Amino acid sequence: MRLLPRASTSQTKSRPGMTAAAMKTQARNAVATLADRSGVLARGEAGIRDQVTILCYHRILPDAERNAYHDPVLAVTPDAFRNHCRLLATHYTVAPLATAIEQSRERARTDRPRAVITFDDGYRDNILLAAPILREFGLRATFFVIAGLVDTETVPWYDLAGASWKALARQGRALPGMDAREAVARAKQMSPYERQNWLEDLQREAGPSALPDRDLIMTSAQLRDLVAEGHEIGSHTMTHPLLPQCDDAMLAHELKQSQISLVEMTGQDVKGICYPNGDCDARVLRASADAGYSYATSVVQGTNDLASVDMMTLRRWFISQDRLSDSRGRPSDALFRMEICGLAHRIFNRGTPQ
Repeated sequence: MRLLPRASTSQTKSRPGMTAAAMKTQARNAVATLADRSGVLARGEAGIRDQVTILCYHRILPDAERNAYHDPVLAVTPDAFRNHCRLLATHYTVAPLATAIEQSRERARTDRPRAVITFDDGYRDNILLAAPILREFGLRATFFVIAGLVDTETVPWYDLAGASWKALARQGRALPGMDAREAVARAKQMSPYERQNWLEDLQREAGPSALPDRDLIMTSAQLRDLVAEGHEIGSHTMTHPLLPQCDDAMLAHELKQSQISLVEMTGQDVKGICYPNGDCDARVLRASADAGYSYATSVVQGTNDLASVDMMTLRRWFISQDRLSDSRGRPSDALFRMEICGLAHRIFNRGTPQ
């Protein structure tokens, strides 16, 4: 693919007083606009027509809730998600992952690239806020659900930790220089025993945290509603452990029992799994295949040529609202399209997707 021409000075000229981050955003948008107008973007999309492009989302939250969440990077607003769905409906053939895999293998005819929308965890905002937008554009998605938290009032451990850390920060008692997102990231490096003790100490220090209903995982009735609309349910294990840290018995339970539970809840065959935090090794890959999954998603970025890709480590694009917005914070059509066809990784020197 030809390199883009250099953006002109008039296109990238910054305003007085702009921060370095704002200047970088302005430059990215200038390049994206140029890619669109020059036809480079359209050629990039044409180049992945025979591949499967998978998008990774977690939460859809209104702006105030997104900003209050312990890890805003994992959330996009309804307005941003609606814009993404509009673009996907216009430029891609969208289907749940199991369907897209089947259609691709059967070489079902499509004049556009194939795309899959996936959600990790299975939060209730997925059905309350995301599902109506998907319905608006006639799109169907895949939801990877933490099966052991369905029909409970329990939230994932990292949400408990994040809420407690933010509560301590408001009281001026959190560790200086570390936000909730970094604290949770560090906790993931602990052993399960150390992490549980840390979480209990953190909650004891912070006191009870009132979490909104949308922070809970969906109910089984809500999962059945999604299935009835044509969406796919996949596994995100029983309790969201870091799978390489599990012993063999726990690993087998997390993989197989989540599949059994979700099939019983939904009546739908559960073919796919998403590794929590993307953590996997050779043992986890073998155990996932032995548990009966036909595909699994990773956090490695890129598109998927099903003739050569390992079906137990499918690549996905992590969708970051801030990175895909213009200098005014509005969703950028060209940046989004550049991101999911892989052009952004090459142009902005993020490295070639693996």
